[in-house]
Amino acid sequence: MSNRKGMTLLIVLVMSAFIGISAMMLFSSVNLDMMIAGNKRRTIQAKLAATSGINHFASLQIKYDDLLEMSGNQESFVVIPRTLLGQKTYYEVEVIFLSAVNKTYLVKSMGTYQKGNKVLSSYPIRAAFTAK
Repeated sequence: MSNRKGMTLLIVLVMSAFIGISAMMLFSSVNLDMMIAGNKRRTIQAKLAATSGINHFASLQIKYDDLLEMSGNQESFVVIPRTLLGQKTYYEVEVIFLSAVNKTYLVKSMGTYQKGNKVLSSYPIRAAFTAK
């Protein structure tokens, strides 16, 4: 009779350990998924900010010659300085001249997600423009 009581106790301890380990693994998995989702959300916010920067530049309809004048004959310059979209997101738009012959230039918009002084995510979007 005492053998059966010992065996029952052993089975209960093994099952308790198994349930505890399963709970810890579930917690770890959920925690990791939450961290991944947070990173993805921050990256999407930075990408949307960068897209806003490109759209802002396109809406200004600045002519090539005006861009050259604004640049002061530099190879690249910031045409739209840091523009806040909210408390944590902003964009900055830079123009990079590629070819004076074709009047081709690259517009680079850098979207950023920042918390405090720490940049958590940045996303660049580039678009090539050719003057008519």
